[in-house]
Amino acid sequence: MAENQAINYCVPLAWVQTRESAPPPILPIWLQGKTPDLAAFEQHGLQLQHFYSAAIYQAADASINGQQFAELLQIAATWRGIDGPVMPYENSAVLFHLVEEPRQTMRLKRQTEEIRQQITERLNGADVCCGVGRPARGLDNLRQSFSEAESSVRLCNELHTQSRSIFFGNSSVYRLLLSSHNSNELQRFYRTWLADLIAYDKVQHSYLLETLGAYFENNGHTALTAKQLNIHRNTLANRLNRIGEIACLDLDDVDVQLNLHLALKAYELLRAMSNQ
Repeated sequence: MAENQAINYCVPLAWVQTRESAPPPILPIWLQGKTPDLAAFEQHGLQLQHFYSAAIYQAADASINGQQFAELLQIAATWRGIDGPVMPYENSAVLFHLVEEPRQTMRLKRQTEEIRQQITERLNGADVCCGVGRPARGLDNLRQSFSEAESSVRLCNELHTQSRSIFFGNSSVYRLLLSSHNSNELQRFYRTWLADLIAYDKVQHSYLLETLGAYFENNGHTALTAKQLNIHRNTLANRLNRIGEIACLDLDDVDVQLNLHLALKAYELLRAMSNQ
């Protein structure tokens, strides 16, 4: 707790100096569906001609309030040179993350996860969840991005998976899988595609399932996947070949990739539900 208090004094000088003269909060008004004066958004640093992604960060530690959390988030974003206003939201904080290229979200995923990890460290390892909405431009579309981020945070809480980031795409998939209300069918589905890999990992103490998940997380980009797993690209290639051999599947087939990816999500979802 002492470290948390010290953090609040480490806020950048420019942020401290402007807090008392900061413009009035516009978030509650905007979330009610009303449109505040556009100049009010500009006062908060939001440039409406650009794309932003709403990223809501929430800590499991109830001892920190929304304003304190917003200050932590501001520090982490500023340290990484990320533009976009930060605002407290209830017991959490939202960063309107400036997105230069809305069709390429890998950088957004990496940066939001880095921020989440940094805040976790500053809170002495407390669980921190980050929900991220899709990039949007304009107040109405950005409100939808905020709604997606909020839905992702709720999913973190429902599944007790606070130590992670959940993005708009994953949130939609999880919601779709949850809507089946049939855990037996979900189990049958993931076992159809992953049973051989799960059994192999268990016997051989290998990491084929983790490798496959990282491969999909990085959109099949081998260099990024190898970097995330801290292995050589040749090692990654060998693992992917081994996955294809054990599962008797062609990983270049898009239908196979779709089913494997969904099976991983179903497996992850059921494991989280079983831990509740």
